Amino acid sequence: MSKSTEPILAIEGLRKEFRRIMALKKIDVCLEKPGVYAFLGPNGAGKTTTFKCVCALLKPSGGRVLIDGIDVRSDTKKAMTRVGVQFDEPAFYPYLSGSENLHVFAKWIDPGCVGRISGMLELVGLGRAGKKRVAEYSWGMKQRLGLASSLLSDPKLILMDEPTSGLDPAGIADVRSLLPKLAYEEGRTILLSSHRMDEVEQICDRVIIIHQGGIVADGTLAELSSEARIIEIHCTRPVNIIEALRRRTDVSRIKQTGAQKIQLSAPGVSSSDINRYLVGENCDIDQVIEKQETLEDVFFRLTGSAGADGE
Repeated sequence: MSKSTEPILAIEGLRKEFRRIMALKKIDVCLEKPGVYAFLGPNGAGKTTTFKCVCALLKPSGGRVLIDGIDVRSDTKKAMTRVGVQFDEPAFYPYLSGSENLHVFAKWIDPGCVGRISGMLELVGLGRAGKKRVAEYSWGMKQRLGLASSLLSDPKLILMDEPTSGLDPAGIADVRSLLPKLAYEEGRTILLSSHRMDEVEQICDRVIIIHQGGIVADGTLAELSSEARIIEIHCTRPVNIIEALRRRTDVSRIKQTGAQKIQLSAPGVSSSDINRYLVGENCDIDQVIEKQETLEDVFFRLTGSAGADGE
């Protein structure tokens, strides 16, 4: 792939309105170098809408999308040669083989891609199943075929919607090891949505969180969690402790996370302060510790949602 001084993906002021409902509100994203980037958001946040605007399946109401410096709206065909897409529900001709489906796809995007078909099937673990009808494929095999199709055109940018959905543990491990290889060894930029927080923490360089049609956070996990700590309390009677904590104005986001475990946010308050307070309130506690936020904690704090699955 040729090098370029342009960002591989620049989304500038992107808006999308459906029947007077604003689905996207001035989305700004810039991916300047190869890597694996996560795009997270709760149901209805705008992830899929953004993806569809990027790959020209939806016309934006405002703003623009540039892929490798090429405007998606004014030069769609050229821009699309730089991007590969894998959606959560890949669609194929069921009575054609996996290889035949890729031939159809290759002829549609670029006949020159035909020579890459066997290599892509091997890369995603379908080398032996390439001659098998897609009607006989499992969901996980279809996901692998979708990944192969997204790589056929040798794209600089790859959009992936739940790339490990439906895969068995071995398949998940294969994809997790493949994505960094595509990014760092082959110089591709991967933007993926995933509800697997552990997956994102393991393989993604940067996390972009979208909520109610707007970007609410964009940075590395260390950057997103640097301003907040979590205080965790281990106890035998959580109800009494929660009642006591709610009487403090400097404590927020109190939640019971286990039968004998409570988490809370208290900026500027140490775990020892909380410990002394609860002892003074005659609460029985076993342990009070400070923890760094996980990605799930950051996501919940910013969106009020417990997970990132959905559109």
